Amino acid sequence: MTFTNGNHITFVSHGETTLLSEKGKLKLQSHLDREEYVARVLDREAKSTPPEAAKAMTVAIRTFLQQNANREGDCLTIPDSSATQRVSASPATTGARTMAAWTQDLIYAGDPVHYHGSRATEGTLSWRQAMAQAGQGERYDQILAFAYPDNSLSRWGAPRSTCQLLPKAKAWLAKKMPQWRRILQGETGYNEPDVFAVCRLVSGFPYTDRQQKRLFIRNFFTLQDRLDLTHEYLHLAFDGYPTGLDENYIETLTRQLLMD
Repeated sequence: MTFTNGNHITFVSHGETTLLSEKGKLKLQSHLDREEYVARVLDREAKSTPPEAAKAMTVAIRTFLQQNANREGDCLTIPDSSATQRVSASPATTGARTMAAWTQDLIYAGDPVHYHGSRATEGTLSWRQAMAQAGQGERYDQILAFAYPDNSLSRWGAPRSTCQLLPKAKAWLAKKMPQWRRILQGETGYNEPDVFAVCRLVSGFPYTDRQQKRLFIRNFFTLQDRLDLTHEYLHLAFDGYPTGLDENYIETLTRQLLMD
């Protein structure tokens, strides 16, 4: 197949791809099962290895599709474009289908999801960085949490985030972090987190989800709320070091920071 821009591709079709004429112009159109589509995009945009990076990528691909595709009856339509998603014209490889099947129906609900081959910004999964993270032993959900800190795993039919964001609480904490740095850098084990989310706690006591890098507090109105937020932030900042599990140490440091 040769396109008007001079590009040429050879592909295999088993009847799913047809050549149509629309307003005097020829175009290719494929009717694909959703998971076959996800696998084909994985083949085109990334690779099926390393597995944890590929799993994260399939979730990002599926989420982008849900957030951006147009709906025509029971079908979703989306152009094959660098502005949206690039999809392989040939059937997906076995490896890509395996990765799509492993994460079948999973999406990362919440804010808009983007991905890129090399650029890493908040809200954008970098394939290059995802491969590096997988090489360091990180799981696919940890890779997703790093790229999309305000989102959470959900399913295609129930795209609701499990994190009800508290933006004022996060903004307050972000403002305080540089002020606290001079004190905390002198504490053994301190590792300032790059990304995190502050979520509203539905019930129970405030806590830290270390894997997803989420701080759960009841609200953000009172001094007690600020104490709770600072306390949970310190648990995250000292994660992986014994003092991060020492409640007395964390509480003492919390009060020192807020009363300083």
